[in-house]
Amino acid sequence: MMQVCPCRFVRTAPRTARPAWPFLTPTCPCPFSPERPAFGAWLDSEDGAAEYLVVEDASGIVACGGLWFSQDVQRPAGFAWGMVHPDRQRQGIGAQLARVRLSRLRELGVPLAALDTSQWTAPFYARLGFREVRRTPDGYGPGLDRVDMTLDLTDEAQEE
Repeated sequence: MMQVCPCRFVRTAPRTARPAWPFLTPTCPCPFSPERPAFGAWLDSEDGAAEYLVVEDASGIVACGGLWFSQDVQRPAGFAWGMVHPDRQRQGIGAQLARVRLSRLRELGVPLAALDTSQWTAPFYARLGFREVRRTPDGYGPGLDRVDMTLDLTDEAQEE
């Protein structure tokens, strides 16, 4: 049985304690591999409040995703560094993780969730109710657009 386990990432933990490293090894056939240094920097950062969740099953960690929090009323909180192991995609794990993160934001009284993603993942978040607010062609690099999206968490129709 799979379970989502909320874990506050302890920023002073040794690098070997990082919950998501299995996704970002140099041999991982995963689009996040080139972003490993940026992901590590986010985990190490002391800037801003953050929470991190992992999804585990009997084989270990199969997905992970973060939440960030801000004092900016236009972007008070959102998703960060969500990923599902390539062998476990299209099994509902990412949707389950997203729903748990949205539930946590609602629990905290956050009125609006924000995220940025690529044009390849934006349709997944659109199915969850997120709306595109900006698209930056090549925003992450050649051929990789940045898509900024938000979800109104005060809209009860969006809750599942």
